[in-house]
Amino acid sequence: MEYRKTTKCQHRITANSGYSAQKCYFRDQVKNNKADKNVSVPTPLALYKTVAHNNILKNFIKQQMLKKFLLTIMLIGLISCTQEKKSELDYEIITVDIDNFWNAYDALEESQDSIKTFQNLYIDKASPEFEKFLELRNFTAKQYVNWIKGAPEFWKTIRPLTLKVKNKKKEIDSIYYKMEEYYPNFQAPNICFAISPIQSGGTTDKGLILIGTEIATVNPKTVDISEINGFMKKVFENSFGDIKSLIAHELVHTQQPNGDNENESLLSQAITEGSADFIATLLLEKQSMNSAIFNYGQKNQRKLWLEFKNDVDAGKTFEETDWFYNYNSKRPADLGYYIGYKIAESYYKNSDNKEQAIKDIINMNEPKEFLEESSYGKSF
Repeated sequence: MEYRKTTKCQHRITANSGYSAQKCYFRDQVKNNKADKNVSVPTPLALYKTVAHNNILKNFIKQQMLKKFLLTIMLIGLISCTQEKKSELDYEIITVDIDNFWNAYDALEESQDSIKTFQNLYIDKASPEFEKFLELRNFTAKQYVNWIKGAPEFWKTIRPLTLKVKNKKKEIDSIYYKMEEYYPNFQAPNICFAISPIQSGGTTDKGLILIGTEIATVNPKTVDISEINGFMKKVFENSFGDIKSLIAHELVHTQQPNGDNENESLLSQAITEGSADFIATLLLEKQSMNSAIFNYGQKNQRKLWLEFKNDVDAGKTFEETDWFYNYNSKRPADLGYYIGYKIAESYYKNSDNKEQAIKDIINMNEPKEFLEESSYGKSF
């Protein structure tokens, strides 16, 4: 009888939650254990507090779950917005001219007229972007044929490296996205990878980066440069095949008002080129300048600055000095890049508003004022 009564009451506990069910259960426990003086029986108030506490705990858990749910929704929305923003960065990478070059190269083996063959299969098939490259640099079929015949081992070893640029899109994307972060006015240029007759590693036109892939991908550890002579031999000896640094440098030029057009002013030319290297260093988070130039500059900074300043004060143009393209000099070529880099770096470091400093560096059009505001050289 007592067992059935307890079972009935326990069934009610299972079917009903709350204070009355709890009270029923413990009432039966008292009856079953009334002879046991050591049994501790909760009071109705204690039971009420327990149930109330459980309800508060349940509500708290629900609130935390709701917060986590809302946070997840917000994160998903943020990621979606970021992806949508990246998708707006519209630019094109053109590599068809590399394929055309190697098709023409292979056809020369059985050609009776090498120049005509190369003209028909490469230059005449130029993409619109490569046509601009041809216009700016005046490449001819004869130049290509002469270089191909004169440096066969170079072309054999550089070929696979030029073809690999087709797989560089993710690396290039990362540079473009970084540039957009630093410079909100960024306009993404297209990139044309072509092959030059070993004459131009890179240049720009409006909204376009033009890369001479046979120069940009050279690493003397993997490419045979024994057949290359003159100043290009020196260029290749200090190359690392660092396409990212080259693209970052040229990318800055596409945002500058005058691009990388040569300036008559020595100071303007130095700041324009050096600024491109400085901002490229920010984008890549590593030194982008040729190590031979940068290391020499760091060791001889004061001496170089005083020499450069004397040339500027004398009103010399960059063509009247050896600060640029001095490949026959005993010291590293293009030290004007280093001077401009240090001026831009000093301007950036002395600016409280870094975002505005980037804008000022890119849009520099008064070199003397820019130099003065940078404070570079005042401590020498």
